[in-house]
Amino acid sequence: MLDKIRGFDGLRALSVLFVILTHLGIYTTAQSAGWLPETAAPIISGTTGVQIFFVLSGFLITSLLIGEQRATGTISLKGFYIRRALRILPLYFLCLVLTWFVDVFVWPVASDPALIFAATFNTSFIPREWYSSILGHTWSLSVEEHFYIVWPAALLLAYRFSYGRALRHLLIGSAISLALLAVALRIEALDDAYFLARWSIFAGAWIALGCAAAIVVNGGEYRGANAFLASHWALALAVALFLHSLVLGFLPKPLDEILRVGGAVLLVCWIVHNQKSRLVETLEYGPLAYLGKISYGLYMWQGFFLATGPGRAPGQLWPLNPGLGLILLCVVAPLSYHFFEKRFLRLSAAYRHSAPSRPDAETRTAPAA
Repeated sequence: MLDKIRGFDGLRALSVLFVILTHLGIYTTAQSAGWLPETAAPIISGTTGVQIFFVLSGFLITSLLIGEQRATGTISLKGFYIRRALRILPLYFLCLVLTWFVDVFVWPVASDPALIFAATFNTSFIPREWYSSILGHTWSLSVEEHFYIVWPAALLLAYRFSYGRALRHLLIGSAISLALLAVALRIEALDDAYFLARWSIFAGAWIALGCAAAIVVNGGEYRGANAFLASHWALALAVALFLHSLVLGFLPKPLDEILRVGGAVLLVCWIVHNQKSRLVETLEYGPLAYLGKISYGLYMWQGFFLATGPGRAPGQLWPLNPGLGLILLCVVAPLSYHFFEKRFLRLSAAYRHSAPSRPDAETRTAPAA
């Protein structure tokens, strides 16, 4: 497995841009003006951006854990959780404390239950009546943290048997999860009360599919599958699945998202196998790759400065108007990465068995999403 997968930073950049543009209301404005077809909007939505983050997260973290297992014969669960904490928690709780400060001293932006749900990484389960848009983006972090409480230990256990068994369990578990989501979405009272598609037991399926892809790509026994994943047929299928709504229109959820995420999974695998392709070179374009590098900070700070939509009440003091919020985001996110986040990334290097070529390669997976 490559230490640094070229093209992944570009995918992260596109994903976080999907989220930011959604929260700025750009797509809504474009649709109202007739510039963006309704069937194209889901392709570049914030939800799609987060789902791509989930796939990348599952793929990269699983690949690194498999690499550690092969190099050392085991997975250091302690090392993994310390690295994860050093990457996620400092910025997460900094933004949370600032949100609390704004709520108390500037403008009421978050309910007490919303702050509690966010502080305990449970926003994915928050009832709609307690939802606060300034903390809405923390749902994806909840899903990731819930998933990674279990997955490294499960992978370590699977190693004693076979990765093939882990792959089967991931695929079966994802299928069951998404089937249950399809049923739950049809229970009107439940769907009205909660953001069901964000529940960790359902949204975790997207991470699991990224994990499954990593097992296939890193497994020597899947030569036939990898030959296909490296081919232009796989790329063509990835594009067709990702853009399916342009032809098929709106499909019932979660079928629509299954097809789109399936396309993202195929694209990730194709990129790994085609590191010198023109597409990868495009994704490695300097400014785009840099945005991917700081994507976690962009994701966290866009929630604080933009919330999850451009609507503001008369006289509202926070979040600021979207234009000013965007300027602050563009200034603060790079500063946050270079002068705050990197301090903890350097600390995390001490807990890595087989270090990637860059200190943040393992932990720069959350949009986290």
